[in-house]
Amino acid sequence: MGVIPAQQARALFTQGLVDVYREKVKTTSFLRSFFPTEEFGTKYLSVEVERGYEKVAVDVLRGTEGNRNVFSKSTEKIWEPPLHDEYFDMTELDLYDRLFTSSGNIADTDFAALLAEGANRLYMLQQKIERAYELQGSQVLFDGISTFNAVDSIDWRRKAASLSDQSATPWSNNANNPFTTLDNAAKWLRTNGKSQGDVYNVIMADNVYTAFLGNTFVKERMDIWNYNLGAVNMPQRDSVGGAYHGRVSAGSYLFDIWTYPEEYTNSSLVATPYVPTKKLVVLPQNPRFKHAFAAVPQLIESASQNVKGAYMVSEHLDQRKATHQVVIKSAGLLIPVAVDQIYTAQVLA
Repeated sequence: MGVIPAQQARALFTQGLVDVYREKVKTTSFLRSFFPTEEFGTKYLSVEVERGYEKVAVDVLRGTEGNRNVFSKSTEKIWEPPLHDEYFDMTELDLYDRLFTSSGNIADTDFAALLAEGANRLYMLQQKIERAYELQGSQVLFDGISTFNAVDSIDWRRKAASLSDQSATPWSNNANNPFTTLDNAAKWLRTNGKSQGDVYNVIMADNVYTAFLGNTFVKERMDIWNYNLGAVNMPQRDSVGGAYHGRVSAGSYLFDIWTYPEEYTNSSLVATPYVPTKKLVVLPQNPRFKHAFAAVPQLIESASQNVKGAYMVSEHLDQRKATHQVVIKSAGLLIPVAVDQIYTAQVLA
């Protein structure tokens, strides 16, 4: 059994903990797969929005003045994202006490075990934060409002028509055609969201998918094509949690059908699905969304610095309280830059 000098242990621990932590598998990320990540070195996040149009140029008579174009002013929106700050005490682990011997050396087996246990605890904290981001994605896509604990909620000001209540004509009633809902959703996204392409993603709640399969219009057509995942965009194909069911057609458009049977534990300790029951959301293949990470303030040589990164891991030693804290921080915000590229419908009563 090898040993490590105690005076060298902390530097090795810091590097080793991060290395082991990075090997952990990520938690479910299907909703976030529609929001490409981008990291910033600033405290605040901003996007500049200017609604597009599809006007057609009109020819003019030669020798006359051309058509003068006036563009609407773009709008810059600035947010301070919520800060997530989670930590645990390494000194609470039984393995921590076993490190110290009268010889002043540390057994490498005990040291490796401590690294593994510390990385596991750190990973559990990261999962908490990632579930918060996945919940953000659910709120953006299904409600249009992101709610937080310590900072103000953000109303993304989705148009009323993009939040369609069709509970009076539910899919569970065979008189109502689900393909009409999908076709209308694609038309709305094309006209209002200026989405390009003829393939859309549909994320359904479990009970919505059951009603879809049981609907007479779907049964009569048997129009579910079992496409393999190679035909699906890479972010969704490589994400965790989404269940792909195939492709259907409605009107002039194609739709990849998904369910997302994952859940989180809310503040009342109740298991809650990320996809609300009775609802679905329709998205373009490549919506203009962003999962932006702002800088997390840290102390570096007594000077406050903003360090770029999605997650920042640090350690804090308190000699007076004899605690060794490991901290993970993150300040991210899921931003629907093209907010009109989301169509949500409640299709069950």
